[in-house]
Amino acid sequence: MNILCFGEPLIRLATTGYERLEDAHNLEVTYGGGETVVAASLASQGENVAFASKVSANRLGTNSLMMLARCGVDTSRVLRSNERMGLYYSERGRSIRPSIVTYDRSGTAMAMASHTDFDWDRMLNGVDLFFFSGVTPAISEEMYTACKEGLYACRGRGIHVVCDLNYRSTMLEPSVALERMHQLLPNIDELIASEDDILSITSASISRGETFDYCHTKLKGLFLDYPLREACFVVRQSDRYDFGSFRGALITRDGEYLSKTQRAAITDLSSSGSIFAASMVHAQCCKWDPQFCIDYATMASAYKATVAGDLCFATETELASLLADTAQPSIRQ
Repeated sequence: MNILCFGEPLIRLATTGYERLEDAHNLEVTYGGGETVVAASLASQGENVAFASKVSANRLGTNSLMMLARCGVDTSRVLRSNERMGLYYSERGRSIRPSIVTYDRSGTAMAMASHTDFDWDRMLNGVDLFFFSGVTPAISEEMYTACKEGLYACRGRGIHVVCDLNYRSTMLEPSVALERMHQLLPNIDELIASEDDILSITSASISRGETFDYCHTKLKGLFLDYPLREACFVVRQSDRYDFGSFRGALITRDGEYLSKTQRAAITDLSSSGSIFAASMVHAQCCKWDPQFCIDYATMASAYKATVAGDLCFATETELASLLADTAQPSIRQ
């Protein structure tokens, strides 16, 4: 299946180890962004993936595209401009201290782009599945319009559309984000989310023990108002000892599938929601049984939490083997 991811690559500046940004003397430079992480992960799992965006024509923009190309992602649909690259500062949390991400993305190539820059006839040629996240329509009014036009074009061509909610409170107020999703959802086939997205966009205040049921109720309710085929989510919870639990659910019009709870010692929780999304897309492209799909995606999210940084290059074989009931060697050599 040919997949097109639409989003904005960003420069990631991360502190060393578990340093706070205020204490840092050095920052590690890599590249990330929700759709970027998904594209790289899908390619690692064996999918044919292309990326559509508008990126700075400077060396930093070129480096971001080279990173995607090294992962096996086709970047021929990426436009270039003289505007800057967006960036974010990543500070890894530990124990009771949460991870913190600080964005600096005003005036970027995507923020300054026009919706008319994107020729959907050309960009969607040969595409079977279109992936984007809630971050892209939140970049600007123009990108919101671009997303709407892209979804209309997908609908007319019978292209399957997947959206990762990926809500960012620093980009849009909940009421504005909900209204934009209300306009986009009629042309979305599958919605993917994490507990952070659902709790933040609905401004919920509930106990940890109620989180899974709350997320389940909210996503299931969308089927009454929108023509979704599927919706899925993952709930990630960690304790003060950096030990985490991961549980997902897949809801379709034919049934509901709850994953096994996976537990893992957490190294870095960042992007574990994006890896969940990528792995769910891959599993469904493979036409696996729905129960295995949600178990596979949940395991992938837990696996990512053991990997530092935003990117995760786990393969299908690695992830599927972790779901096997048979004993696995601790050291593979």
